[in-house]
Amino acid sequence: MEVFLLTKPPRSDRTELCLQLAEGSIDSILYLAGDGVYNLLEVESLQGFVVKRIMACKEDLMARGVEAKELAIVPENFYEHLVKDMLLSDNKIYTF
Repeated sequence: MEVFLLTKPPRSDRTELCLQLAEGSIDSILYLAGDGVYNLLEVESLQGFVVKRIMACKEDLMARGVEAKELAIVPENFYEHLVKDMLLSDNKIYTF
């Protein structure tokens, strides 16, 4: 599985690169933290995105006034989920 951690806002060069890499992945998870949660406002950029799941940090959503709606899972323990996925031996991790 490929784990993508995106902390950059929509239309940044790093966000574009992250989404391009993730589009080519067969088995991936997208974690949104920091300004990365703003990508939930750009629905069209995530609609063609085939991932197992999209996870968003609750505290970062609240701090920025963004709602995840049905686009992302918002767990109470975001970083615990992230670390568990990162620790799996066969996973690849990409951060942007």
